[in-house]
Amino acid sequence: MIVLRTKLNNVFGFDDFEINFSYPKRILNSLIEEEHLGERPNFRYKKAVILMGSNATGKTSLGKALLRIFSYANTENKTLLLEMVPADSTGSFSVDFVNEGFVLHRLSAEINAAAGTVDVHYASAEIEEKDSYEKCADRLTDQTASIGKKPLKNVVGELNFRFAYPEIEPSLKIKGMDKNILLKTLKAVIGTLDPTLTDVTVAKDLKDSFIIRRKGIEIIIQEGKLLNREVLSSGTAEGIDIAVFLASMISGSESFYYCDEHFSYIQSDIEKRIFGIMLDNLGVNEQMIFTTHNTDMLDLNLPKHTYAFLRKKEEDGEYKTTVMYASDMLKRNTDSIRCALQNDVFSSLPDESLLDTIERGLSDEK
Repeated sequence: MIVLRTKLNNVFGFDDFEINFSYPKRILNSLIEEEHLGERPNFRYKKAVILMGSNATGKTSLGKALLRIFSYANTENKTLLLEMVPADSTGSFSVDFVNEGFVLHRLSAEINAAAGTVDVHYASAEIEEKDSYEKCADRLTDQTASIGKKPLKNVVGELNFRFAYPEIEPSLKIKGMDKNILLKTLKAVIGTLDPTLTDVTVAKDLKDSFIIRRKGIEIIIQEGKLLNREVLSSGTAEGIDIAVFLASMISGSESFYYCDEHFSYIQSDIEKRIFGIMLDNLGVNEQMIFTTHNTDMLDLNLPKHTYAFLRKKEEDGEYKTTVMYASDMLKRNTDSIRCALQNDVFSSLPDESLLDTIERGLSDEK
C-alpha cells in the first residue's frame, strides 16, 4: 500500500493542509531501493519519510487521521470520520493511494459532525506503464455513482497497515504474525536495551503469548498486551513496542507503516540502527512514515526527499500547519540538511521568545 497525497481540512487541527509523498526525479545510487511502484518505474513515491517538526505541529495527528481513514475504508464505520471533526462543525479529507494492482484510488469525504453525516466520494484511474503519479492523477474519474452500495473494501481491496503509538493503538497486535520472527526480534531488541532481559520464550500455556524473564520476575506479553509494563524502564517498555513493529515489517504482514516517536527513551545510535533495519525490510509497494525529534537522523545518507518538516505558523491571527520538504530547499548534493535545520531554513524550529521573558525576569530580580 502506498500513499501519494493527503489533504485535510478542519480535521484534527489541520486546515487546508496538504502533504505529498511523490517525487519528480529518480535518484542515482540511492540507499533506498525501488522507490517506485513495481513494474512502473516512472510512478515514483517516497518509500520512507522521516517526518520532523517541533511539538504540537501535527506529527501524531497526521497518523491519527490516516489510521481512521484507512480503518473506515475497511469497515465503513462513519463514526471513525465524524470524530475527526470538532462537534457542530464540518471538515473534509482526500487521500490518493495505491493498494493492489495498477490502480490509483482517491478516497475523499465531506464530514458534517453537527448533522452526523459523511458524504464519501471515490475516484480511480488505471496506472499505465509510463505513468508518473501526477500524470495518472490527471485522469482520475469519479466512480462514486458506479460503485453504488458495494463495500469500499471490495472496490479498493483490504488495506493492511500498522501504526505504532500507544495512545492510539495500545494493543501490540501480534495475532497472525510469524512467532519465530517475533521471538528473534524481541530477543535482539530487548537484549540490546537491557542485557538482563535475554531470556524470551513463547508461553506454552497461554495463547499468543511471550514471557520475558529477569531473575525471578516474569514479564508477559499476552494476546498483544504487556501485562506488567511497570517493572520495566521506559526505554525497555518502548523497545518491546518497537520490536513488535519491526517484526511485523520483517514478516511482511502489513504494507503501510507509521512509526510515531517510538524512540523517545532510546539512545540515538540505536534509533538509527533500527531505522536502518526497518528500511532494509520495506518490500516492493510498501511505505513507512517515521516521526522523530532526533536530529542525528539528519546524518543518515538518504535522499533529501526523504525528509519533511511540519511547522505551525500564524496567518491572519490563526495558526496553521504546513509542510516543508528538504528537497525543495536544498538542491545541491553538498547541501547539509542538519545545517539547514539549525539555520531554520525550513521554518520548523520552535519560537523561544517567551522563554526570554523568564530569563529577563529572573535577571531583573537578581
